[in-house]
Amino acid sequence: MTYRPHHPHHSSSRQLELDPGESLFFHSKAGSALISTAGTLLVTGAPRWLGEQIMCNSAVLESGQAHTVQQDGWVTVTAQHGGAVCVVSPKGSGSLASRWAALLSVCAGAFGRYLSRYRSAKPV
Repeated sequence: MTYRPHHPHHSSSRQLELDPGESLFFHSKAGSALISTAGTLLVTGAPRWLGEQIMCNSAVLESGQAHTVQQDGWVTVTAQHGGAVCVVSPKGSGSLASRWAALLSVCAGAFGRYLSRYRSAKPV
């Protein structure tokens, strides 16, 4: 497997090349897109319970086709005759610290706007 950044300035996407018969097993967030850029790929989703049986969704991607991951979990991508896949993570899937920082900045901005509406009365 060869790793090449797909967009060097966009950390949420990556390009991976797979040899014939090689599989890639990784954890993915719901909403991630898998795009076959070369070859035929078999994408197997995270296992889940349906009644008393474990089910795994799978999709075959030809070159140029895309698949969207429906739920968080472990995904397997297998190259039947060699291929390449571009994995694009959904927006907002940064680290927990970066998400908390973004939330705090939004709350601080809203609180600042609230305070600017109600100014204290100045003595005459």
